[in-house]
Amino acid sequence: MDKYRKTAEKRLGNTKSYGNHKVHPDELARLSHVKGHFAAKERDEFFDEVYGEVLVDLFVEWLKTDPHETKTREFLYSSAMALGSVKEKMIQFETYGKNIPHIQEEDNPNE
Repeated sequence: MDKYRKTAEKRLGNTKSYGNHKVHPDELARLSHVKGHFAAKERDEFFDEVYGEVLVDLFVEWLKTDPHETKTREFLYSSAMALGSVKEKMIQFETYGKNIPHIQEEDNPNE
């Protein structure tokens, strides 16, 4: 439990009078932004690496085929294109998810 103590003291110290010290809200926002940026960067690197690995595997399999194996080659090509579509859809979902709070603000201008 000691490994969680610092986080608990920081968070609880902001709303109650106990804890080591109060952390300024701007500092909390900055820390959250840094953590979010780090997580997004790691996620992007992970998916780019995985996407590249799968794409290279498909290309290597395509190179192993003979020129007359058109159905196999077309299947591998279609699989690579489908992989690109999946990646694009995942990016759209992530982008939409990041924009939901702003979209909700625009939908409710009176609040």
